[in-house]
Amino acid sequence: MALHPSSDSWDGSVLPPFPSEQERAYAEAMARLDSALLDPWESDEPPADEARVDPVTDEELLEHLALSPCAADLLLLESIDPMGLPSKAAVLDYLKAAERVDAYAASLKARAHVALAGVEASPELVREVHVEHELAVATRSSRYAAGTAIERARVLTTTFPLFLSALEAGQVSEAHCRVLVEATRTCTDADALAAVQRVTLPKASRMTPGEFRGAVATAIADHDPDATARHKAAREQRSVWTRELEDGMSYLGMVHDTTTITAIMATLDTDASALRAERGGASALLAGEEDAAVGACRADALAARILGTTAETGDIDWTPAPANVQVQLVIDLQTLRGEADRHCLLDGQPVPAQIGRDLAGYASAFRRLVTDPMTGHLLDYGRTTYLPAPLRTFVMARDGGCRAPGCTVRDPRRLQMDHAIPFPDGPSDPANAGCLCVPHHQAKTVGLGRIENSQTDGSCDWISARGERVHIPARPFLHDPTDHPPPEPPPPEDIPPF
Repeated sequence: MALHPSSDSWDGSVLPPFPSEQERAYAEAMARLDSALLDPWESDEPPADEARVDPVTDEELLEHLALSPCAADLLLLESIDPMGLPSKAAVLDYLKAAERVDAYAASLKARAHVALAGVEASPELVREVHVEHELAVATRSSRYAAGTAIERARVLTTTFPLFLSALEAGQVSEAHCRVLVEATRTCTDADALAAVQRVTLPKASRMTPGEFRGAVATAIADHDPDATARHKAAREQRSVWTRELEDGMSYLGMVHDTTTITAIMATLDTDASALRAERGGASALLAGEEDAAVGACRADALAARILGTTAETGDIDWTPAPANVQVQLVIDLQTLRGEADRHCLLDGQPVPAQIGRDLAGYASAFRRLVTDPMTGHLLDYGRTTYLPAPLRTFVMARDGGCRAPGCTVRDPRRLQMDHAIPFPDGPSDPANAGCLCVPHHQAKTVGLGRIENSQTDGSCDWISARGERVHIPARPFLHDPTDHPPPEPPPPEDIPPF
């Protein structure tokens, strides 16, 4: 509806003043949008020329969008066709305005996250997990992402309010705020945090998030009196971890002090140079021998350092020593025989059919896993001796991870067995049993969620604390039948009448 006094809805009275800058900006934007998009003449007779108002052009709208963003700016952006703008400079102005609107929307979400979760974290961990899970379900994200968003909103509200205001004004991006919160997570001195905000805020608007990270680190080093003690505490958190990647690969990460990491890399570089020379060096790489690449040689050198053999002279046998590692390969009989090329599962990770056949070719033993050919759900999990597997092993293999909606935890060490109907009221069988990660298991135990309609195939319904029902379908253990629909039957032949 038009906001101009000339519209039919205006009764001639004095409009009350808007109580906030946001409402004034909204009214101005809507007025400009109204004059740009709507026909200002509601009668058949146009008014005198001196009363005519020229329509607002796209370029003029972009000039307005260069101001502090408000809610109506999305409507203004929608009214402009970027394909019809006269120059690339105008398109860039359009994109800059869209970025400011994104920042404004991020500030609104931050305030909503605080309204949902509270300014301070609950002292009861299970309550925090519950809020994170409710947000994850509502926004179709992971619980980790929901928890990170809540943490960021709280820190911006309580510790860096000037950055939250700058985000609302479109002067900094959500990425800058993310860098700020992550980089100051271990800094607890209030004066140091205030100094970091004062020093870095003027820089954020002219730096990329990557450059801004360095500015924040510099400010912390200059103003945080606990930096030295925190470094010592950080060293206590050194660790090594793995993460699955695609195409049958995995990632090995390590956190240690810089001196140690530098020494390890220097050793690996020396080993990799020797290994690369054995493999033919740059000439072999140019000839197509990918194993001669520096990265591949460095990775193989690390594996040899851990799994290989080092002679007294320091020479390394680059052949890894046999390791007692058990992996699980799931391959259907047709693919194993080469009659089909369906993917296989290597420790739960899909790999191409040929990789599965190669692994099966030198496997010393097979574990029998029976799937329903119509649904792909896991029905039985046996050993090479065909003895029935324990219930926990079956359920872990069937569910493949936590059954709570949005949860991506798959590591068996972080999973617990759960009874949908608590034992002994409910039976300890495949239909009533399932996997939940530790936080979701605790949340369910205290009544912040429940499971209904739990089935033998692993499907169930998750009921959140606010009553939202989310159906958890059974996991196709090897193949999703919808990926390979059966061929349609041929049309029936016409039968001639008698």
